[in-house]
Order: sequence, then C-alpha cells, then structure tokens
Amino acid sequence: MSAEEALRESEERFRLTIDAAPIGMALVSLDGRFVRVNRAFCEVVGYEPADLTNLTFQDITHPEDLDTDLAPAGQLARGEIPRYQREKRYVRKDGTVVDAMLSASILRSPAGAPLYYIAQIQDITERKRVEKELRDANAFLDAIIENIPLMLFIKESASLRFVRFNRAGEDLLGWPRQSLVGKSDFESWPPEQAEFFVQKDHETIKRGNVVEIDEEPIQTRHQGVRLLRTKKVPILDASGNPLYVLGISEDITERRRIEEERRLLAEVSVALSASLDYEQTLATVTELAVQGVVDWCAIDVMEEHGHIRRLKVASADPGNAALCAVLEQMPPNRALPHPARSVVESRRSFVIEHVTPQYLESVAQGPEHLRALRATGLTSLIAVPLLMRGELLGVLMFGSSNPDRIYRQDDLRWAEPLADRSAVAIENARLYRASVEATQHRDQVLGVVAHDLRNPLSTILMQTAARSRKSNEVVHRAATRMNRLIQDLLDVSLIEMGQLPIQPARLSGGELVVEAVETQKMLATSASVELRLDVGKDVAEVWGQHDRLLQVFENLIGNAIKFTTAGGWITVGAESNDQEVVFWVADSGGGIAPGDIPHVFDRFWQATRGDRRGAGLGLPITKGIVEAHGGRIWVESTLGRGSTFYFSIPRALPTADQPSGVPA
Repeated sequence: MSAEEALRESEERFRLTIDAAPIGMALVSLDGRFVRVNRAFCEVVGYEPADLTNLTFQDITHPEDLDTDLAPAGQLARGEIPRYQREKRYVRKDGTVVDAMLSASILRSPAGAPLYYIAQIQDITERKRVEKELRDANAFLDAIIENIPLMLFIKESASLRFVRFNRAGEDLLGWPRQSLVGKSDFESWPPEQAEFFVQKDHETIKRGNVVEIDEEPIQTRHQGVRLLRTKKVPILDASGNPLYVLGISEDITERRRIEEERRLLAEVSVALSASLDYEQTLATVTELAVQGVVDWCAIDVMEEHGHIRRLKVASADPGNAALCAVLEQMPPNRALPHPARSVVESRRSFVIEHVTPQYLESVAQGPEHLRALRATGLTSLIAVPLLMRGELLGVLMFGSSNPDRIYRQDDLRWAEPLADRSAVAIENARLYRASVEATQHRDQVLGVVAHDLRNPLSTILMQTAARSRKSNEVVHRAATRMNRLIQDLLDVSLIEMGQLPIQPARLSGGELVVEAVETQKMLATSASVELRLDVGKDVAEVWGQHDRLLQVFENLIGNAIKFTTAGGWITVGAESNDQEVVFWVADSGGGIAPGDIPHVFDRFWQATRGDRRGAGLGLPITKGIVEAHGGRIWVESTLGRGSTFYFSIPRALPTADQPSGVPA
C-alpha cells in the first residue's frame, strides 16, 4: 500500500472516529480553520457543519478568552507541550455564550511535522451553574459564620481536631485561627480542661443531638479568663454518621458580672436599710462587696474639720484579715498624696486600670504603708465619693488583685450607685443621731434653765423682801442675767434653724473695735485685766449689723476676761485684706488644751468642768452670728500661753450694693 493510500485510510478512520464520538470533536488546521467537525461539536457551539468550514476557531471564541487560547495553541504546534486543557467560552450563532471544557492535542505526520489540531469540547454550562450556586451558597454560609457575634468552631468527628474557627473565635481567644486549626484540645488547653471538652464532644457524637455546657471558664491570650456558654451540635451525613462537631460559644463574662453587680446592689440596699448604725452598716457593705465583685474594699469617712477616718478594710481572701487590720490603722495623711485625697479634692470618681509599683510608691504614707500596699497585690483600683446634696461624706474604694479583672470606666455603673446608697445610709444615720442629740440638748437646756434661772430668781425673791436701794440693784442685775440667758437660748434656737435675722449696713471696722473695747473696759478693769487696742487707720468698712457684731466682741472679750488672771492683758485688733476684715481677741490666759480646741464652739461645752462659768452658749452664738454674716471664726491657742480668737467679716463694696453671700 502506497503512503498516499495509507494516509487516506488513516484520515477515513479518523473521520469515522470523530463523527461517532459522543463528545464534540473537531479537526482544525494550523491557521485555525475548521477542517472537520462532528455533530456533537456543532450542538455545543450552535453552528451547522457547513457554517463552520468557513470559520476559524478564533471566530467563535469569546473575545475575552482568545488570548488565553492562542498562547497554548502556539506551544502545542511548536511541540513545547503535548496537549493542553482549558475552560473557555464560545459565542454561538444566536449570540448566546456557552461554557466548555477544551482539550487540544496535535496530529503530526510520520515525519513529525504538525498537520492539524485535534480539539475535544464538552458543554460544562450546567456544571458551571452548579459550581456558581455552590460558591454562592458557601460564600453566604461563610459570611454568616464570619460575621455572627458568637465563637463558632468545627472539629472532625474521628480525630476531634479543629478544622475551622470563625473571626469571633479568633478575636475572643486572641490566637490566629491558623495556629489552632489541625490541633486537638490537648494541644490548646490545660489537660483537665481539655479532658472536659473532649468528654463533651464524645457525648455529642454518641447522643447525636445538642449538648450544652452552661458555664465554662477559658483562658484567653489577651482578655484573661472568660466565661463561656457553649452548645455542641453533631453534623451528620445522609446516613446519619457523624462527620463533624460544631461548637457555638457565647461569651457571658459581662452578663455574669452585671448579674453579680445587681445582686450586690440589691443586697447592699437591704443591708443599709437594716440599721441606723452607719459604721456597722458600711462595714457590712465592704464585706458584701468582696463576696463576688471585688478583691478589696475600703471605706473612709469624713469627720469634723475635714479629717478623714479609715472606717473599714475588707478582703475577699479570709487569710488577709491581719493585713486588713494593718491598713485600717493607717488613715490617710492630709499632707500626703492618697487616692482618697484625690476624690476629696475633686468630688469625682476615678479609675486606675493598671496600678503600677510607681503608683503605690507615690501614694504610700510611709515605708510600712508601702509594704502593706504591696502585700495586697493591687492591679486595678476604683475610688468613688460618698456625696449627699453636694456634701462629701466619705470615699469608697474598690481594688482588684486579679490581673484578669481590670476596672474600666464602665465599672462605675455599679460602683457609683453603691456609693449613692451608702451615702444615703450615712445621711439617715446622721439625721437619726441629730434627732437623738436634739433630744439630749433639749434636756440640757431644761437643766441649764432650771439651774441658771433658779439662782437669780431666788435673789430677786429675797431682795424684793428687803426693799432697799442696794437690793434693787441686785434685783436689776439678776433680772438682766435672766434676760440675757433667755435671749441666748432664743438665739441658739434661731441659729439651729438657720433663721438668725441679720440687717446689715456699712460699718467702719476700726470704729467697731474701738466701741467694743470702750464697752468692755469697765468689766476688764474690775477684773484687774489690761484691755489693749491694736487697730490701724486703714481698716476697711464691713457689711454687717452693728448690734450683732458688738455682741460677738462682747462674748469674745467677756470670755477672755473670764479666763485671764488678774494682772494679765487682752488685745483687740483688726486688719483688712482684699476680701474681708479679720478681727481678733487675744489674751494672756492659760490657753486651751489641744484636745479641747475642736469643742470650743459646741453648745453647752465648758472649758472648766469643775467650775461652771455660764451656760456654755456664748461661743456657739458667736459662731452663728459670724457665719450668718458670711464670715468665719477660728481659734489658735497654746496651753499656758493664752488664746487668740479670730473672726472675719466681708468687706463692704465700693458701691452701696450688698456683698454676695451676706444675708440681708
């Protein structure tokens, strides 16, 4: 058989093979023209065989796929590759686009020269549609998994190794999900916790339904220990065999914390309403606070003259009882920095998220206090004021010694309401105490009236029987004393109610002092005490009521004469500054003991206990008169070296207007 006959026979066999093939096949010349196509090829591309013999494969290829098709065709013709396979799109005769899988090879001569391209195509439109739907479904599922605000994870049922974590899980745990995928629980968590998780996985697979873990603490990378609530769901194949375990975890740390805070506030409200002994009640508050919300709690209360007293320190650890006792014996020093001092000065809460060693050193009251603070292990701190109608009653402090429990500004949502409830308890206790003291003062007043009015009344009765001129003078003095005592009692009552009437006018500060000294000079002389005057010419005018201010001088000078021995001296003076005129009455008497100074302005208080020298109302009335003028009064004294009482009255303005803060 000749070579030509062999070639024709080969071509005929090839034609028959192409025509009978169940997939689209075509013989394409090296310049791209269709030489032979089968019926299956025509059905895919939508042309008749006669149409295609006048076209090239470039003519029916989608323009966007042409370059990717030409390059491998050239490689195939040059013998660089034996075959290639590509997904491509054809444009059908009716203009529609069909997706096809193209497999191309080369037909060569016996000498190896390329003769034709052999193309095989298969319509993959339906497969592409299904793949797209599957991709869309997977993308939708991925979007749900990635954006759901719960931690989702999937484990392979046989090995129980993680195969997927979502973004919420990655954010919660703090580790990249890639570092967890492929690992087991025993490679990720402590042994005891891993054993618990695996036990729940086996239970889920065995039961074939949802298993719930109500609460489980888990250590995270950046957020410390978090509390999770987890549901584990079995994923089964069509035959009901387990393929995966799906875990859905919700971080309930904040929810549990809020529940604990609400419980604390409820318990505190009950405790605070149970007693009018606020010290005992506030101590109970500290004990409740350390039972679930905080590790440390301390309460400082304000006392007279701005002093702070440490009332109670409590710890969640009973083993810290001795340390609490040490801290209770170390009240804040007003001259040194301290967390309570910051709250006292600003009347505002503050939060220290991270308590550093440097901070502890800055607020320590001394070496012993620093050692005690370090022993607490404080890592975070909250301090809130106890306020009632703008008045500072104390400071409530909460501390954490757990690095995983960091206080932030949102923790004030429970700390400040707790402080508010505590402040109400203090105020209620104070009101109750005031009512008790008022009853006691009433009884004291009755005792004073009975004692101090009985003597002058007896004198009047005896002297009226004598009916002499001298007895008339004695009667007059006794009646005057009775009248003064009654007036003092009335003044005290008005001062207590805040209703002491003041009718101010412009007064010369210097002339006021001179008049006061002249009025009291005879009394001083009779007591053999020298009464001195120390007033410059430039003392400013004040805004006050003449008679009431003379009453202040009368009480202070009379008090000084009473406690200055014969041969001593008393100096009355005044000087002015930009805002006020400061007056003083100094004496050379025996002075006041340091422990007695805080009480000199208390009602019915007597400096000399064994020798009653009056009703004990003069200085309280003096203080009330000065404060009713918008001024202030204080005393400085050294035992054995005399005392000086100071009081200030606001200066009169250049115009006739009343100064701000001075009552009319």
